[in-house]
Amino acid sequence: MCLHRTTIANVYIGIGSNIDAEENISRCMRQLKTHWPDIRFSSLYATAPREHEEQDAFVNAVAVIQTDLSPEEIARVLQTIEHDLGKNPPFQFGPRTIDLDILLYGDEVLRTKELTIPHPRMHERRFVLDPLCELLETHKMHPTQKQSWGDLLQHVMDQQCTRLDEKTRELLAGLEP
Repeated sequence: MCLHRTTIANVYIGIGSNIDAEENISRCMRQLKTHWPDIRFSSLYATAPREHEEQDAFVNAVAVIQTDLSPEEIARVLQTIEHDLGKNPPFQFGPRTIDLDILLYGDEVLRTKELTIPHPRMHERRFVLDPLCELLETHKMHPTQKQSWGDLLQHVMDQQCTRLDEKTRELLAGLEP
């Protein structure tokens, strides 16, 4: 199933890395910007790994684009960027150069073999909700959880997540022409 849009959707993309994280996120942001010049990025956030704790901390961010591309078309672009940056995790939740996920596609709910939108666990993860809430209106509702983004964020505040303000400024400054 493919959603064909005649209107523009706000699409939120999760970005994460824990192998040379700042460099790979910077490279990823530059590639995303070549596809969507008006893309906006959240701050960067550092979090400890949740599953396999013997790996380096993750750095995460969220981007928002406006596009008329279908979710499938966006996923193909993101997979190409991941491939270009050498994504090849040795195991699920393992170390990765880059990880890109479609978090939201407007208010659409999509469940196919290839894609689940909204991302199925995003509402449980502070490292997703903190940067996401920088880019959207927190009083709006999650499409399936039927709670506001602000309320969902309050439920995960016990999870450790540190905003990297100086690193964010450096990376975003490097994206300017």
